[in-house]
Amino acid sequence: MTLAEALAAERERSRREYEEAITRREVGRTVLQALAQRLNAEPLPSWFFISKGDEILVAHTRNGATMRQHVGTWSVADDMRLVFDEDSTEWITAESCARVLDEAVKITARFILAQESRYQPAVRELTQLPQRA
Repeated sequence: MTLAEALAAERERSRREYEEAITRREVGRTVLQALAQRLNAEPLPSWFFISKGDEILVAHTRNGATMRQHVGTWSVADDMRLVFDEDSTEWITAESCARVLDEAVKITARFILAQESRYQPAVRELTQLPQRA
């Protein structure tokens, strides 16, 4: 192999990697947009899902607060999985896209329930106090 052939092969490899990276990014953004649409389809009081390019910010307000608190982020990992904190979905492929979105919605629901249960212990404790006679 000559230097010119090696250079041509390396340029071609770099071009393919660049095009694949662009395709992965576009696919990731498309899947994130679809997820944002699903999460925002049925508004939940005090929960917000904000699409920001390559991620979806999950925000929450509580106790009538006027400021949204960022509590999590959905993004696409390098291995083409949707990732939220420690949780991730299966790989995003043409065949798995619907399953990935369903899985992401379920992960989000579990997260919301966990967050809400963290905010509710004092209320539960007050309701469980013995009544005065």
